[in-house]
Amino acid sequence: MVPANYNKQYATRDTSSISPYQHLLKRIKRQEFDADVPEEPPDPCDFGTGAPNLDMCTWLIPVNAPPRSRWRLGMGELSAWVGGPRADHTTSDRQGGYVFYETSYQEDVHQPVVPTLPKSTHQMIGGARPLPQGAGGSSVDLSEDPGVVDSAWFISRNLSRTGPMGYCLSFFYIMEGLSADRLIIHLRDMETAENASLWEVREGQEGSWTKGELAYTYDGFHLIIFEAVTKSTNDPARPFRGHFALDDMVFQKMGSPDLDNCFGHCTFEGGFCGWTNDVEDDFDWELGRSSKSFLTGPSRDYSSYNRDEQTGGYSFIDASFPRRPGDKARLLSPNFLATGDNNPVCMKFATHMFGNGIGTLRVLKRVPGEEAPDRVIWEVSGESGNKWYRAQVSVSSATSYQLVFEGIVGTNSLGNIAIDSVSFVPGTCTITPQTAAKNSGDCTFEEDSCGWTNALPVDALDDFDWARQYSYSVTGPATDHTKGYYMNLLSNPQAPQRGGTRAWLISPLFSATGRTRCLSFYYFMYERSIDPAGPSLGSLRVHVKSAAGEAGGKITTLWRLHNHQGQRWQTARTPVVMGSERAAPSSPYQIIIEGIWGDGRVGVIALDDISFFDGDCSSHPLKATAVIGECSFDRSMCDWKNNTEAPPPIQELGAHRTTTKFNKHDQTAQEGLTWRLASIISRPANLQDHTFRAPTGYVFFDIFNQATAQNPVLRSPDFAASQNDALCLSYWFAPFGRGEATALSIYRVELTPPEGEKEQRLLIWKMATKKFDTSRPDWMYGQVSVATLTAYRVEFEGEATDGGFALDDVTFYDGNCQTRPERAAVEPPPSEKF
Repeated sequence: MVPANYNKQYATRDTSSISPYQHLLKRIKRQEFDADVPEEPPDPCDFGTGAPNLDMCTWLIPVNAPPRSRWRLGMGELSAWVGGPRADHTTSDRQGGYVFYETSYQEDVHQPVVPTLPKSTHQMIGGARPLPQGAGGSSVDLSEDPGVVDSAWFISRNLSRTGPMGYCLSFFYIMEGLSADRLIIHLRDMETAENASLWEVREGQEGSWTKGELAYTYDGFHLIIFEAVTKSTNDPARPFRGHFALDDMVFQKMGSPDLDNCFGHCTFEGGFCGWTNDVEDDFDWELGRSSKSFLTGPSRDYSSYNRDEQTGGYSFIDASFPRRPGDKARLLSPNFLATGDNNPVCMKFATHMFGNGIGTLRVLKRVPGEEAPDRVIWEVSGESGNKWYRAQVSVSSATSYQLVFEGIVGTNSLGNIAIDSVSFVPGTCTITPQTAAKNSGDCTFEEDSCGWTNALPVDALDDFDWARQYSYSVTGPATDHTKGYYMNLLSNPQAPQRGGTRAWLISPLFSATGRTRCLSFYYFMYERSIDPAGPSLGSLRVHVKSAAGEAGGKITTLWRLHNHQGQRWQTARTPVVMGSERAAPSSPYQIIIEGIWGDGRVGVIALDDISFFDGDCSSHPLKATAVIGECSFDRSMCDWKNNTEAPPPIQELGAHRTTTKFNKHDQTAQEGLTWRLASIISRPANLQDHTFRAPTGYVFFDIFNQATAQNPVLRSPDFAASQNDALCLSYWFAPFGRGEATALSIYRVELTPPEGEKEQRLLIWKMATKKFDTSRPDWMYGQVSVATLTAYRVEFEGEATDGGFALDDVTFYDGNCQTRPERAAVEPPPSEKF
């Protein structure tokens, strides 16, 4: 068998754990081989439309599987009741059919259950984590509770041998809910009862249908089994509703004229699968089954390596005569469609580089029609031993493109390089092996930190460090996102970090290319115990910093997420852009990943599997998008500034006129009474930072014992006009002091007034402290709409003789919003004034 993305040397022969399904498997009798039996795949299946017409086609469910472990036919109309997606994939309709498996299980609180943990064979599956025995899913023991299992099978009819070109299986799947763990595809030999895991995914696309593809060959009668694996019964996530769903199952023969799936996948057993040799190189890639030399090249293909199999092939370059050092052979892919900025693909393949004359293997991206040279996206040089290794790289393009395998002859004839099992899966992946990443910034942290470093203590940029850690923490992740190591924000339960302290993880220095890149990574933000005052874990932020001497080393915040996000690894994404123009960096730059501890005492902030790909992607999750003008005032005022000049004249609004005026009587005193960052020695009494409940980390003004009201002004950066009608300005404020005249006002300043007129200020929000008990300040939430059709800035203006206000966590959201608190509203509404 030759799956396009799996090494069969790790197939599991032990079938003891799948005994519940033996009855069905025995019923699917193996057909005796007959040369006249057509090697045709099953017909496509979309599972029908409408309740009376739902149909599983030729797919089967184990007849003796417990009721709680069965795939079921479903449709969107029934999803809120029995589970499953709200619409099928075929028609995106609530009447369309699909199959699904409900993953939740709630233990009877009156019947205590001692869960049985699955056993492990400790066999590594293609470089992944150990999988349980048998089918690669959970070990099923029905002797104690026949109604509770941790997986469910969905089984094809008996399939004949695929032929050398193989089959392409395409389908659409959904994984949704906390209790869903992973989806696996197994191949089961009908004669030997041997199982092999061919394909696995552990992350859903947030409830959306995602395409899956698998190209494989097999010289025998077999079954394809989809196994949906849930969280174990003792996992706190298991009671939560969730599901797996499948739709539009299609088998096709690879190489057929109407093949519209598995594009670019290849096992090199029946040919090059649409890949072609370049006519402008020095020599060609060839197809092979085994090397003719003990000293270079593989003895078998990737799928049959270290196994007694007599099938399999690969592609290779022959470095023997008449080749000379430096000769190049290029294998070109078919033309791929543009991926778009948010939909990269991961190309997976196997490499064999054995011999003391090994040269270089590269993967290049070529854009047909462009004069720019092919760009190297993956590269390995030198001998790596007489073994097959898995490799992968993310690929994205705004236009159609080709991929190129380039083999370069090394120092002598003992330099055969082979590739095998090329496949593509949606999403990003970190460049593997790590040596192929070079200066890309990709890192899995399995071997080291790949050039990512903690800030030096002498630079005084942060307070503590990130640590490369193995998965053993009680409160942290049970595993890392890939194999074992991840980066963890250091914490010490005996001496916890003070709220607001931070650690910087700094990337290598990247060169400016003129292309916008997208940073992808996985994060884990879990707070085991939530304080009555609310979540207080901390924050994870991503910044881009221009090189020292370039634009003053300016830092732009790209992405930020606060506090508890769940006890699981989740994906993150952000474009790497500079400034308000959101332009690709024009000078060398570095990425800074900043972890900040809040006031929480039990929690973890971790990250893993950093990767980059081309494209101006959107931020993910959307709530993590950094907003121009936002500021949490942790260590700086961001781009907000004190306005020490007299403000422009107040705009008259018909019968409504603002009443706050600039006090000119004492310019010297006015300049000294400003908004400023809280510090240990200068801050309001009994007021902690809102963001992290730290002693500092906000701005404030305090004015005491003044005969007349003072008016400190905090001014935002200038904002360009936008097509949106308005933004919602959001912030937290805290009044304090004894004065009855203490107030906080917000103005919108028009930056493009009529010709000949000065900037105009429009009062849009005002709150006085007259009716507040300010003996102990407390944070209050405020928001107000700001018109954006013309250029503007925002100003917070204080007014006090014996008191003040603190301000924190200023940000903006799209669209209009209701003024909060309601008594701070100013009429007429801001949306009617511009």
